[in-house]
Amino acid sequence: MNLLDSLRRAVRHYPGGVDAVAARLGKSPSTLEKELRHAPQFKMGAEDAAEIAAMCMEHGGEFAADYPTRVAEAVGATLFLLPKGIELVDGVTARGVAELMRECADVVSAAATADADGQISKNELDNLQRQWAELVSAGQKLMQHMDAKHQATMAKYRAREGGAA
Repeated sequence: MNLLDSLRRAVRHYPGGVDAVAARLGKSPSTLEKELRHAPQFKMGAEDAAEIAAMCMEHGGEFAADYPTRVAEAVGATLFLLPKGIELVDGVTARGVAELMRECADVVSAAATADADGQISKNELDNLQRQWAELVSAGQKLMQHMDAKHQATMAKYRAREGGAA
């Protein structure tokens, strides 16, 4: 499936379809439809494609990640969907680090198991990629948590400075 096919499918499965997406982009449905079909004289712009992908991901439809996945594949990359939201609870930093280390151990184990016979099957590679994605996700969760704690620390510091003035 090519880039436009993936984008077109995501739009068609978005609630309200082409009409709703066009309205959010501020363009006519007929123009958007022509851009999605790559009709003569009509081209989908990179910013509109990114905005459509963001809308579809926000909605979470069945084909929402297809376009960003095709973009990643076009440049030899893999798409990792990052976690949404974090919880700020005491002790969560230690749990986050522990989760990261468990995921790291899973990657090491999957790699060692896959390479034990000196050959890597498609299933072994798929499993290793899945384990790697989980490791990246756990690392991103930890970084989001640490950033949120930093922001809370800075807010306290700014409040103290403002209160002393």
